[in-house]
Amino acid sequence: MLLLETEYRDFVVGIVMFCALGLAPLMFAAMRQPGPIVGTQQVEGSVEYVTTMPLNPKIAVGQGFHYRYEVRLQDTAELVFVDGEIETPHVIGSTVWVERQHHRSGADTYRLLNG
Repeated sequence: MLLLETEYRDFVVGIVMFCALGLAPLMFAAMRQPGPIVGTQQVEGSVEYVTTMPLNPKIAVGQGFHYRYEVRLQDTAELVFVDGEIETPHVIGSTVWVERQHHRSGADTYRLLNG
């Protein structure tokens, strides 16, 4: 068995490197930032679901906990995910204000407005 492992070790390392090089461009595309903000709009929405993030407490070291809300927007009826601070919880069914940030790339991001 040991002879088999040493014989094919270089082959396995070569296959792994080949796959990693092939996936590298996809990784950079997934990490692409949405670009500069070209416009903002305040929209009203209702909270449909809330959970604490991160789900695993071991991941929260150095980051802290926050809430992740699923908010149904009033104007388009789309469901968006918005992160909120732990100090200001919102209950399911409550009305919140969300800032829609439109980016040059065409993507929209959302930010919960406190107050």
